[in-house]
Amino acid sequence: MARGQTPALTPQQAERYREVIRLRAAGLKFDQIAKEVGYASRSGAKEAYDAALRWWGRETVDDMRTIEGERMEDVWRITFTRLLEIARDPEATAQLVQVVNAAVRISQRRSALFGLDAPRQVEISGEDGGPVRTDIGEILLERIKALAVERGVELPELPSG
Repeated sequence: MARGQTPALTPQQAERYREVIRLRAAGLKFDQIAKEVGYASRSGAKEAYDAALRWWGRETVDDMRTIEGERMEDVWRITFTRLLEIARDPEATAQLVQVVNAAVRISQRRSALFGLDAPRQVEISGEDGGPVRTDIGEILLERIKALAVERGVELPELPSG
């Protein structure tokens, strides 16, 4: 084997690597993957995952979005369950506020991850709501007018720069 070359995978290694990738894409954590596939530890599963990625490329954005979505769903379930428990206790106001804030942050992060929020539109206007005036705009307008005069072209009414 040439220097720097990776040895070929056996069919058994390739199958284990495929299973590690499949389980990771399904959202399992490395300790769960180790148990499922038969690695001695979490780090063994992580090493297999890294090796599989070197062999077959990188995770896609969609795969990562799925994994992150599953993680956030787990955290949401735990948070919402806790919210329901605390809501029954009239003396747990401070704790209730903390859990509600956590739930709102989770919801905001999920919305951002999955593109659920409407795009923000920003409008910029100049003085008194008029067009934005810039030095570049003025220079361009002057140049356009000069070219029109040189070529004998009549210009329509142009906005000021």
